[in-house]
Amino acid sequence: QQRQKAIEDEKNYLKAKGIFFGLVFSDSLICIKVIESVKEMEEEGRMMHHCVGGYHNKVNSLILSATIDGKRIETIEVSLKTLKVVQSRGVCNSNTEYHDRIIRLVEDNTELIRQRMNAA
Repeated sequence: QQRQKAIEDEKNYLKAKGIFFGLVFSDSLICIKVIESVKEMEEEGRMMHHCVGGYHNKVNSLILSATIDGKRIETIEVSLKTLKVVQSRGVCNSNTEYHDRIIRLVEDNTELIRQRMNAA
């Protein structure tokens, strides 16, 4: 049953958020990408010690991962209604020294999210 639910969750996540898959943007240091599977989201939650692992069911949210040299820095939730950052959290829900820079980077690239939504 758990395996069947996991398969169903992945299918639903792909259907709901697939239009955003492959979306990546960065500045000279930070790379931000869309989390592309339930499994990847659960891994993000486990590695970052916060509750994002269950966010794949959030209909009006897009979850992104910010990294530096491949190391997770913060996880970002963006509202698909307002295209504003709802929250951005580092390990154990902390803010990192890059917090404001990450939010600015996401906000500077919300047009890329809007384009994906309009193309769907």
